Amino acid sequence: MQVDALALQVDALALQVDALALQVDTLALQVDALALQVDTLALQVDALALQVDALALQVDALALQVKMWGSFRRLLCTPYQLC
Repeated sequence: MQVDALALQVDALALQVDALALQVDTLALQVDALALQVDTLALQVDALALQVDALALQVDALALQVKMWGSFRRLLCTPYQLC
């Protein structure tokens, strides 16, 4: 009788250990999922930063075009012309 009772207790403890192991595995998977979300957000921030850089370069290019057009216009106009 006592042996059977002890065997049942051991089985119950083994099931509890298995349940705890599953909980630990679940938590580890949740941590991995959160890490992936953080990585995704970091990549999105990097992508936005690259877009900002690209826009800044476009603004610089446009400013240079405006400056070049002004220089070109001055070359074409004589002091007597209204350009």
